[in-house]
Amino acid sequence: MLTPAAASSRLLGRDDEIRCLDGLIDAARDGCGGAIVLRGEAGIGKSALLEHVREKASGFRVLTASGSEFETELPFAALHQLCLPLLDRLTELPPGRRAALEVAFGLDSDRPVTQTAERASAPPP
Repeated sequence: MLTPAAASSRLLGRDDEIRCLDGLIDAARDGCGGAIVLRGEAGIGKSALLEHVREKASGFRVLTASGSEFETELPFAALHQLCLPLLDRLTELPPGRRAALEVAFGLDSDRPVTQTAERASAPPP
């Protein structure tokens, strides 16, 4: 695991970002959820920040997705990448969310997509 000093030296000028990412990981260890989006031009250090997260998040299951220019017209391509390794846990989801993922992954082709979308947007019971 990187110490803050080692991370700072590798990610020069990224102290604020490191503090934010470390705070999210620490909050997750305490049972609080969170999310962050890293975006920007190629070469600005997004991958280095993500590597810092992977190193700091020991004990967590870390899922990653990457996009490419040709996927911009494919809705939910990144979500597909993130959810694919979790399909074995579908039964743990509330019924509406489970149904939405089953349709999205082609696991329940009998159910109409509109019905699934309505169920997915409904509040959990």
